[in-house]
Amino acid sequence: MSAFCQNNLILLISQPRAGSTLTQRILGGHPEIHTISEPWIMLHPLYALRSVGYQAEYSIQNSKRALDNFLSLHPNGDEAYFQAVRQMALGLYGGCLEASGKSYFLDKTPRYYYILSELYRTFPNAKYILLLRNPLAVFCSIFRTFIQEHWWKIQYYQGDLLRAPNLIARGLHDLQSSSVVLRYEDLLLHPEEELQRVCHFLDIPCDINILKYGQFSSDKWQFGDQSLVYQASNPISQCSDHWQEHLQNPIIWKAVYTYLEFLGEDLLAYLGYDYKELKDVLDKRGIQAQVVMPSALQEFFDSSNIFSNERFQSHLGVVGTSVQLSESYLDLGRVLLLEKQFNQSLKYLNMALQIVPSMPDTHYLLGEVFLGLGQLDQAILYYQKAVQLGTPVRQDHLDTSRLALQQALQLNPTHQIIADLLATL
Repeated sequence: MSAFCQNNLILLISQPRAGSTLTQRILGGHPEIHTISEPWIMLHPLYALRSVGYQAEYSIQNSKRALDNFLSLHPNGDEAYFQAVRQMALGLYGGCLEASGKSYFLDKTPRYYYILSELYRTFPNAKYILLLRNPLAVFCSIFRTFIQEHWWKIQYYQGDLLRAPNLIARGLHDLQSSSVVLRYEDLLLHPEEELQRVCHFLDIPCDINILKYGQFSSDKWQFGDQSLVYQASNPISQCSDHWQEHLQNPIIWKAVYTYLEFLGEDLLAYLGYDYKELKDVLDKRGIQAQVVMPSALQEFFDSSNIFSNERFQSHLGVVGTSVQLSESYLDLGRVLLLEKQFNQSLKYLNMALQIVPSMPDTHYLLGEVFLGLGQLDQAILYYQKAVQLGTPVRQDHLDTSRLALQQALQLNPTHQIIADLLATL
């Protein structure tokens, strides 16, 4: 076999719970296509070009600055990095493909939606399959599979629910000439037609028999759908509307309705789904009684505007528990504070505080937030802790706090704690 090249690479891009495992198992049964679970191999090298969004024991900020400096001195600039990553990845893909005797390797890694633009720059000649599914169905599937009634767990899927639709829509625009769009619902309802269309795009013969994917492999992959795909052996048309059954739960119904409004008519239309039709589905199953969402779900939607606002994108961290994540939450809380979004700032600063309780900047900013909210006693407590920890605050911020406390002291001249705190600032 000749050296593996990007023309023989297929990248399947989707949200999690969008039918990607089913699609992968069908295409993986083709005589020309080899695939394995979810490789995830492109996230690390391409995230090295970013200054936020990942964690490491070393300083990612210094690493990014050093890499930028190195590439600025390289005669080929940052293109040299993409060329090197391309060579590395093609070697890995080719090595995995070699023993299979097939011609194409398919990489299905749902979180590649984060790096779609960098992927395209790395592999401009690869073949991209953009798999779409009704976002409300994706939402319900994430609830059923990962959250169930542990409502607080929804915070782990902020990216998949709040960022992925916009990022994939951007991919639809940027990759038009290099991609084929496959809708999960169409694959279930018209499997032969959709398979023929995909195979035509891939320039390989269409073998309808691979739709009976259960005949080709019974191995259970480590990643991806761990249930329904292995219980069936071919696409099931009834599954296209299966998500609607979950609307019987009033809380799920309310959450889905709120999510529909977050997505909006324009984004849904760009993704190929009709806002009014989806709203009609929800209205027909409408819950007559007033539904109150659990606080964790309400907080999730209260913060949703942050994830669709370009001003905040560079400040969003990743899910985990590390000092670096605490700094990401701290940075986002600081930006929200400057925007005078006090309640949202409070949320992320508290998250930072839970991870690293001794970070003085967090206590100082919490003091600023409570001062903005007019909760003077709470503000004083956090200011005192910040001073105790020795926070290095900016002079302009310090002057603002001092002025606010002086005004507070004029209104409360007997408030000794304010006087003592002013003496330390």
